[in-house]
Amino acid sequence: MKNLISIILLIIILFNYSKFVISKHCKIAVLLSGDFSDLGYNYQFNEARVKAESILKLTDFSIYYKNLDESEELSEASFKDAIAQGANLIVVASNGQTAMALKYAKLYKDSDIYWIIKTSARPVDDLPKVAVLDFNTDRAHFTLGYFAGKMSKSGVVGFVSPGEYIASNGNAFYLGAKEARSNITFVTTFTGSWFNPEVAYKAAQMLISNGADFLGMSQDDMSVQKAVIDSGSLGLGVTGYPTRLIYGSANIGLSYITDWTQVFVTYASHVINDTWPDYDYYRTSLNPGGSLLFDEYSYLVPQSIRDLVDNEIEILKNESFNPFRCNPMYIDIGYKLDVNGCISYNEFEKNQQVLKGDKFSKTINFGTYTIPIEFVDYSSSMKLGITVTSSICIFLCIISIIIVLIFRTARIIKSASPAFLFLILIGCILIFIGCIIFSQSPNEGTCRARVWLLSVGYTIFLGSLLVKNWRIWLLFDNPKLKKRSITNWKLYPWVAGILAADVLILAFWQGLGNIRSESRIGIDSLTKYQYSNVCSSDDQGSIALYILLVFHGIKLLVACFISFKIKVVDIDEFNESKPIASSVYIITFCLFIVIPLMVSPQSVASQVTTICVCAIVTTLISIILLFGSKFYKMITQGAALNQTFASNSKSSSFSQSLEKKKTGEEDDSESSEGNGKKEIIVTQQSVLAHFSSDTEDDDNEIQQIDEEKVEEEISGNNDDNTQPKDNNVSVVQSKRLSNQLNGEIEIDSNNL
Repeated sequence: MKNLISIILLIIILFNYSKFVISKHCKIAVLLSGDFSDLGYNYQFNEARVKAESILKLTDFSIYYKNLDESEELSEASFKDAIAQGANLIVVASNGQTAMALKYAKLYKDSDIYWIIKTSARPVDDLPKVAVLDFNTDRAHFTLGYFAGKMSKSGVVGFVSPGEYIASNGNAFYLGAKEARSNITFVTTFTGSWFNPEVAYKAAQMLISNGADFLGMSQDDMSVQKAVIDSGSLGLGVTGYPTRLIYGSANIGLSYITDWTQVFVTYASHVINDTWPDYDYYRTSLNPGGSLLFDEYSYLVPQSIRDLVDNEIEILKNESFNPFRCNPMYIDIGYKLDVNGCISYNEFEKNQQVLKGDKFSKTINFGTYTIPIEFVDYSSSMKLGITVTSSICIFLCIISIIIVLIFRTARIIKSASPAFLFLILIGCILIFIGCIIFSQSPNEGTCRARVWLLSVGYTIFLGSLLVKNWRIWLLFDNPKLKKRSITNWKLYPWVAGILAADVLILAFWQGLGNIRSESRIGIDSLTKYQYSNVCSSDDQGSIALYILLVFHGIKLLVACFISFKIKVVDIDEFNESKPIASSVYIITFCLFIVIPLMVSPQSVASQVTTICVCAIVTTLISIILLFGSKFYKMITQGAALNQTFASNSKSSSFSQSLEKKKTGEEDDSESSEGNGKKEIIVTQQSVLAHFSSDTEDDDNEIQQIDEEKVEEEISGNNDDNTQPKDNNVSVVQSKRLSNQLNGEIEIDSNNL
């Protein structure tokens, strides 16, 4: 018999031990509406998870999921993952996930998965393993409203909440403020979301601008209170976290705190011990174990107000006292009061209307707040700086045009071809105007104008510089002394041709690329509630842009080549190789900065600033190099109106060829003395260049034709040794031939 009893006892012990071992398993999963770093509602739930895990020494580490209110897909994926990872105590801390939580609780009702779901009532379905967490903060909001009413200096308090579907918190706050001050004014607005810091902050600013100096809220972060603090008033801790630890006691008047640790430990212990209370319902309260309590006051709060608020808190610990549900104003929004003058708790929680006030106080409902989309323009300092600098540069260009016009017959100006100097300065003016337009707010007109002005300006500037110095190269790099008549009218078509190519590319860009202005959000450092206008074009426009850059690059390369070729010109007034080369090198260097900016992701404002600064600097330096040296020589050496130019060396092929020709003629003259030919004496003189005005082109061409005829006639007589020398050459022809051989060559002012 004893053996039988012993066996029975052993079986009972083993059964209980195995049951204890099996029930030891508990893995917690917490699903949060936002980020646990909010130091608010989500932080408090996550902190409870960590503390419960430590207190119970759980071997199966708990898991969490955050920001589930962002999308339904993320929420559903989180539920599936938690179940897949073996979580058997799932805490749903967001009202937004209640419906999906009940869906999965029903789906897995027969499995060993237990649920704590935040909602205000038991689900309709038979779900014994679901414990309802009724997070009732009405008493806390009523207390904070009472505190705000006592502390308010303006007599206006407000409330920010996700929407009218949770009007209960706002009404509790209002009734608490009204109990403290009967003539209080209450303003309220809705954000449409539990967690949207930007909207909440702006909504709070709107209420503050309407007179509110204390604000309650039902948001999951402290954005509303941050706006209150920024306005110079005391904030309220309404997220469940002791916010004075963040903002300081000088900025937070009073906070309510939520501590969920005991709730987590209690229900996790039920899972471990297999003692889960079916159909359980937990409701927060101000009593011990009710998860709600108040933090200490700010030292700025008078003691008299502290005493009044403490007394109100003690009264509210009585669960039968519900001042937030018992007020005649509920009749005005369609409710009937019971014998105690109250509406039911269920009616209070589901109410979606803000109280309308009474004859002593009033409420103002601003509805759902939306942040107005704000246009962000380029900084005014940048626009002003570029405009003023470009305007000064345009003024300098106009002064330069006037100087060139007045002193167009001066030696240094005449040698540089005044007509092309005018074109260069006009091109520079277009560049500066383009920079001014570039710095303005983009629209369809400015987007197109700035491209055209900058490109055409550089084309006229570089094209004129290139063509006029190409003429210098052809005339002075002339070993065979070929007669060349290159007037302005022969060069204008070349400039026009370069300009036509530029216009053609720009027309292709505008026509097919569809240059336009677009409004964009989220670029640079803009928020999603800010937008800025930018210039853009289609893919064909990008192709045209690259073609345009190649076109300008070719012009720069040709300009570099010509500046290298004319560096041997030995007449200083004609040798512009150094200023041209310097200008081209500076422009090329800047292009290596601008081009990467235009094709790489940079801030729009930075691109505009860099492009304008590079355009202004390169153009201004080019003007100084090309015109500054000329004006300086005119000041220091005199204008030298209508004077000729002399070569200081014989380094150029032009001078060396003339010298060789002179030497060769002397040898021919000596060898022909025995033949009785008339000697032509050649003296060593400097090569001279005589200039005439633009109107003498035709006369110069006739003179050149006459000289060609004389040369052909003389050359023909010298070649035919059997024929007697013709001694009937006119005196005029001999003089012209002598002038040519002596290096005195008439050159039109527009030929150089």
